[in-house]
Amino acid sequence: MKIVALVVGIWIYWIGNVATFVKLTFFDGYNYTWWNWIVVIGINEFLAAIWPIYWIVLRPLFGH
Repeated sequence: MKIVALVVGIWIYWIGNVATFVKLTFFDGYNYTWWNWIVVIGINEFLAAIWPIYWIVLRPLFGH
């Protein structure tokens, strides 16, 4: 039973990671140029990796 809970938790975390990355990359209204996309994609992936902190703490403090 613990393994099932662990697998479900990992899937939920992964889905949150992917959903946050897609939202930040494609639906946040950021204008990409020929040089800044590599930096922005890296920042988006970092924020997606810490998505619970992003949605609970950072977005309300610095959000849109």
